[in-house]
Amino acid sequence: MGLRPRLIIAFLSIIILPVVTIFGALSFFSYQLEQIEEEQNNEIESVLKEINKTVLESYDVITDTTQFYKEIKPVLQPYNLEVIVSSQEESVLFQSTDIVQNNSNSMFTMRHSQVQTLDGEILNIEIKSNSLDLSSELSYNKIITVIVISFSSGLVVLILLIVGWTLYISKTILNPLKQIYIATEEMREGNLNYNIGYNKRDEIGRFIKGFNTMRDHLKQSIAKQQLYEKNRKELIATISHDLRTPLQSIKGYVEGINDGIVQNEEMKKRYLHVILSKTNQLNRLIDDLFEFSKIDLDQLVMEKQLVSSDECFTNILQDAEVDLKQKQVQLVVKRPIPDVVINIDPKRMEQVFTNLLDNAIRYGASEIEITFAVNVHKMTLEIYIIDNGDGIAEEDTERIFEHFYRGEKSRSRDHGGTGLGLAIVKSIIKAHEGEVWAESKIGQGSKFVIVIPVKLEVTYIYTGSKPD
Repeated sequence: MGLRPRLIIAFLSIIILPVVTIFGALSFFSYQLEQIEEEQNNEIESVLKEINKTVLESYDVITDTTQFYKEIKPVLQPYNLEVIVSSQEESVLFQSTDIVQNNSNSMFTMRHSQVQTLDGEILNIEIKSNSLDLSSELSYNKIITVIVISFSSGLVVLILLIVGWTLYISKTILNPLKQIYIATEEMREGNLNYNIGYNKRDEIGRFIKGFNTMRDHLKQSIAKQQLYEKNRKELIATISHDLRTPLQSIKGYVEGINDGIVQNEEMKKRYLHVILSKTNQLNRLIDDLFEFSKIDLDQLVMEKQLVSSDECFTNILQDAEVDLKQKQVQLVVKRPIPDVVINIDPKRMEQVFTNLLDNAIRYGASEIEITFAVNVHKMTLEIYIIDNGDGIAEEDTERIFEHFYRGEKSRSRDHGGTGLGLAIVKSIIKAHEGEVWAESKIGQGSKFVIVIPVKLEVTYIYTGSKPD
C-alpha cells in the first residue's frame, strides 16, 4: 500500500472510528435505558395503586390532614412525591404540601387517577414529583453513566488509534527517513557500503531503492575512477619503458653506424632492419595512444559507407598477406567470403583486423598460423580470427578489451604493447553497432568473434560450417 492511501486511512479512521464507537455504545446502552424506563413505569403504576388504595382505606380521616398524612406518608416519602386529593367538584380535600413543604420549585404531574369510595363519591388523585421518574437521581446517574461510558469508549479508541498510527508511521516513515539521513552522513564520511534495508514497495521504498542504486553507482564510479587512475599510472610507466626501450635501441644502432662499427654492407642492412623494426614499434605505440585519446574524448570519427563484404575483406586480406609473409606468418582464408552489403568505415575495419592480427602475432606460437573465416547468420555477419598461440586464461577473456588491461603473459616486456589495441577494436566495433568477444583456453589458441549487422538483402550466404 502506498504512503498516500495509508495516510488517508489513518486520517479517516481517527475521525470515524471514535464516532462510530460512541454511537455504538449509546445504541447498546439505549436498550438498557428502555428497560430501566419500563421498570420505572411499572414502579409508578405500583406506587399509584398503593396511593389509591391508601386514599380509599383512609378516606374517613381525610378531613384530618395530619392523620391522613400519617397514613399516606409511608408511600410518598421514599419517592419525594406530592399528592393532591380533590373531589369531583375539584375542591381540594388533601394536599401533602400543607403538611411538608417541598423544596423543589419544579414539580411535574406524573399521574392522574380517579377512585370511587364505598359511598359512591368520585375522588381525583394527582401525583406530582420533581422528576418524570420516581428515582430521579438514579435515572440521571444512569443516563450520565451511559453518556460518560460512550464518550470514554470513543476517547479510548481515539487515543489507541493515535498511538497506533503514530507508532506505525514512525516505523514505516520516520525510521526510514532517519536511515536515509544516517546513510547520507555515512556517504559523506566515505562509507559507501551502508545499505538501507527497506523492502516495502511504496513511495519511500522506491526512494530508498533509488538511493541505494545511486549509492551503488557512485561506488562503482569511484571504483572505476580509482581503477582508471591506477591504469593511467601504469600506462605512464609502460609508455615510459616502451618508448625508452626502442629509442635506446635505435640510438645504439645509429651510434654504431655513425662510429664506423659497421664493417660491411650486410651488417649495415641488419642494423637498418633493426632500426626500422623499432621505428615501427614506436609508430604502433603512438598510433594506439592517439586512437585512445580520441576514444576517451568521444571523438572517434566514423566515415561509414555501404560496401560489399567480399570486396572489402578481400582488399584488407591482400594487404595483410604481404605483411604477414614478411613476418613468416601463415594466413588461412576460408573461401568463398559471403557477399553481403554492410555499412562500415573500411579504414576503421582495416584497423580492427590489423590490431587483431598483430595481437595474434605478438602472442602466437613459434610457427604462427592465423585462420580467417566469415559466415552470415540471419541479418548479421560473423567474422572469425583464429590463431594457434598459447591462448588466454579464462579469467582474462572478459577483461582483455578493457583499457590498459593486459593478461599476465602479455605483461612481459618482451611483447611490448600498451594494452590499448583490443580496447580500440571494441570501440570501433561498438560504433558499428556490433559485438566482439574472445574464446580461448591456455594452450589451445584463441578465437576472436566479430558480429556486425547486415544492412541490405543478402546476395550470397556461406553455407559452410562455422570454424571451431
